[in-house]
Amino acid sequence: MNPWWGQLAKEYRLGRGGVIGALIALFLYLGIGVYVSWRMGNPETFLAFCAFALMMHVLYMAGYMCVSLIREQRTLHLWLQTPLPAYKLLLAKLLNGWGALASSLFIISAITLISGTMVVNLFERNPELTWPDVISTGLFIDIHILLIALYIGIGLTFLWAIYLVVSKSLGKVSGNVIGIVLFFFLPWLMSKWEGTGLFHALFIWGKLDLNFSEAAYVAFRHVYIGYYFYHFLLALLLLFIASWLIERKVEV
Repeated sequence: MNPWWGQLAKEYRLGRGGVIGALIALFLYLGIGVYVSWRMGNPETFLAFCAFALMMHVLYMAGYMCVSLIREQRTLHLWLQTPLPAYKLLLAKLLNGWGALASSLFIISAITLISGTMVVNLFERNPELTWPDVISTGLFIDIHILLIALYIGIGLTFLWAIYLVVSKSLGKVSGNVIGIVLFFFLPWLMSKWEGTGLFHALFIWGKLDLNFSEAAYVAFRHVYIGYYFYHFLLALLLLFIASWLIERKVEV
């Protein structure tokens, strides 16, 4: 077997319990939603529960990677002795987490769709709403949840690599402090950079209008291909730096 496929299979086995636990938690949460909706006599309450669960999936990769990386840290020397480069080890974790996210997201999206179209029947409440509106809006939301969640997972992997390097040199307390500082500082720095004229000149291009009807309200009416390209490059850069730090600066 290809070593990387073996690593993927290993990550799947190690993460399977947590993934199943997350699904059980999701169904328990939805069960509470059904009960609350029944007690209140208001079907919209369950739809609200579903929508909240759907949007919270942007944090799925954060939870998955935190659990996986913390567990890996206990036997870091064994993990790094695997005859694979660090980027492949990290990709195995990210892809397993992303697959688990996609499965969970599909389930909650289907339940939300059923709740919105059959239980609440949004078509009766808004006669202008059509199935193409519902499907296109749902796909738009789901795709962006998948992308944002993966982006967050890569960002946390980068912070974990920084923590390992600093902890080796200055101790775990310093590693935690610097990790927390970077967690808040880097998003602030990014927001400042993305507000500059240079950023807009470099990356705000390729405007695509979203042909959603007025009945299917979404926050965005258009997107920019350059903006996605920018975040794609940034994600690759963070993953490269994290891999390099783990491979070159973290002793086994």
